[in-house]
Formats: sequence, structure tokens, C-alpha cells
Amino acid sequence: MPLEPLAPTPVDRFLHKVAREARNQAEYQGYLLLFHGAPPSVERVRHHVAETAPRVPVWAYRITERRGRPAWEAGDRFEPRAHVHELLLPPGPDPVGRMTRELLRLPFPDDARDWGVWLVHGWAPDAYALCYRVHHALQDGMGGATAVGALFGPGDRALPLTVPADAEPPLKARELVAMLGADIPAAARRTAHWTPASRAPDEHRTLHRTHVEVERLRTLGKAAGATLNQVYLAATAGALRAWSPGDWPPSARPLHAFMPLDTRPAGWEQTTLGNHMAMLRVPLPCGEPDPRRRLESLVRTARTTPERRAATRAGLRVLPRTGAALIRYFFGPRRTALTVTNIRVPGGMTFDGDPVTASIGLPALLLDHPLMVGLSSYGPEATVVFISDRADPDPALLPELWQRALTELEDACSC
Repeated sequence: MPLEPLAPTPVDRFLHKVAREARNQAEYQGYLLLFHGAPPSVERVRHHVAETAPRVPVWAYRITERRGRPAWEAGDRFEPRAHVHELLLPPGPDPVGRMTRELLRLPFPDDARDWGVWLVHGWAPDAYALCYRVHHALQDGMGGATAVGALFGPGDRALPLTVPADAEPPLKARELVAMLGADIPAAARRTAHWTPASRAPDEHRTLHRTHVEVERLRTLGKAAGATLNQVYLAATAGALRAWSPGDWPPSARPLHAFMPLDTRPAGWEQTTLGNHMAMLRVPLPCGEPDPRRRLESLVRTARTTPERRAATRAGLRVLPRTGAALIRYFFGPRRTALTVTNIRVPGGMTFDGDPVTASIGLPALLLDHPLMVGLSSYGPEATVVFISDRADPDPALLPELWQRALTELEDACSC
């Protein structure tokens, strides 16, 4: 049996709480992998998952509660085969759209509720998909991507479970005080009024997507002196501006997004258990009509440093109750309107010799946000997904609006 890991962090406890309040299986996140080739049997997938389970020790753990607080508990009789399921998808148009809608709503069995792998097939004789879903309180997005890489990538090395105490960054009180002194007054200001947030949630979530070449984002970033992530956020701000145009008079406040930032220390980037995130509150300048100025604004505000990551991690470790209170304060719906993520999925993945042709992120929709925007990169291509449980404005418009905003940004930067 694996050794008991460290206790859940304030971020883990916070996400466990908001996940319990989530609707429609929204507390799960994961990745959908597409393949060309004859679909395997579900028994073959079960055998593969059982064979590779030692590489991913987090799978032996489950989420439980002790004295009303979340805890991680190692299972006595861990059976990875029980976590593999099958989804038959009949022939028809847009198979990826249909399977993502099904996967987003599928419940987990009571005896295997923390994570699962789905074999999806039936829509074509030479295509199939494998989907990994995991409870967000057990793993964050980077942990999930690392687990997928271990499951379908080369090598057989076991991933680290947790960050050992001697690898944790030391607390530097001056840096922590300076960071909080800047963040707390900024977080006191409410986010913009946003029409989607005032609409009632629907019964089901929807997922809409678009694709973009990673090099296209990098080229634009080099031309504008921006990072790939800042380009992605600027295109997202432009799309949201066009999505609810009545919300953006010249005096409009920024629309604040929660952007997770990985805080794993150097050498422990593949740690898989728990949520190793700094919570960044990024102002999206949706009220700015000029695409170039939107990007320039995000170059100033959507940036971080290794020192900030370390200070945030150390502060959450030594101030657990205060840390949880700050997270609730920063990311309540009055101050943060949506979530945006950006994750690179490990390359070179295969199953029985069939290479992964595309990877689509399935991020969680938490915090009662009306929208989650996620960028996941695999090889030369990235997928941008828009997950929502609101219908007004129509989320189906967002992929085209995002592409249009990206083109406008390229024209403004002469790319």
C-alpha cells in the first residue's frame, strides 16, 4: 500500500468544497485523446490501465472526509480495471462534439468515483477515443495531463505522489507581505457586470471548440513582445467583448478571470496528487475596443515570476486557514467572472501503436462561473474549448468569435 501523503492544502480543501456544490458532474476535469485505427476492446483497455497503474500512484487514493474535512485515503483493495468504462457512439455528424457532450454528463460509479478512463467507439470502423476524467479535488489540470502522459506515453517510471517537505520553498515574509499588499486592495474591486453571469444555469453543460496552430500564437507573441499565454488571453478578451457587446461601454470595468498557475517546485513538476496552483486574478480588458491595446494591457497584468509562485506556495503552506479565506475572497462571483486555463499535454502518446492525433481538454466548470475557457496544446496544434451551462448569449458563437479576435489581433500587430 502507498504511504499516506501530506494533508490536503488550502487549495485542495477549497476545491473539494466548491466541487461538492457543482452541478452536472462539473467537478471532474480531464482529457480526450483521439486515435485513427481499429478500436480496441474494452478488456484490452482495462488490461493496459491495470498494467500502467504503478506509474500513477495517485490512482490508489480516494477522496474522503475525516471530521468534516477532506482527506486523501489509500484504498485497501485498489482495482484499476474497475475504473475503465465504455461509451458506444453511433455513426453521425460531429462525433467529437457528440462524445464530449456525453462524457461531460456521464456519472461515475460509486465504487470508482474519483477517476476513470472511457473507451469511446462505434461512430467509424477506423477511429476511436480514450478519455481520462478525474475529480478536481484529487488532481489539478497539470497533474491530470501528467497522468495521461504516463498512461499513454513512453517509459515506465512511476510519477511522484507529493512534494516532499525538504523540497518546499522557504517562506520569505517580506515577499509574501508585499504580494498580499498589492493583491488584496485590487481584489476588493468588483469585476465588471456581465450578462452571462446574470443568467440562470441550464440543466446540461455544453462544450464548443476551435483549433489553432501553436506556431501561429508564438509568431504573434514574438511580433508583439508577448507570451503565448498573453496572446491567448487577448484573443479570449476580444471574443468575450463580441459575445456580449452590450456589457462594454467605455467606462466598463475589466472582466476578471481566474487563471491557475502551476507552483510545483523545480524537480517535482510531475507531482500528481492534489492541486498545486497559485490563484491568479487576471483582468481581461473586454471594454478596450483596440485589439493591440488589449494585448498590451495583458502583457502588463497577465505575468508572473518564479518568486511569486514560490511565495504563494509557501504562504498557503504556513497560513492554511488564512489562505483558504483569501481564495474564497478573491474568487467569489462578485470578483471573478470566469476561469481560463492553458496546459501543454505531453507529446508522443500512443495506444497499441496508434498515435494520438489530437488532444482536447475537458476542464471543470466550478465556482458557479458561467463559462470556462481552456487551451490545451498537443504537438503542433492547440484546441480552445468553451464550456458553459448558460444559453444566453449562445456559447456556440464563441469559437468563431475567438478566431475572429485572433485575426484582428494579427492585423493590428502586422503579422
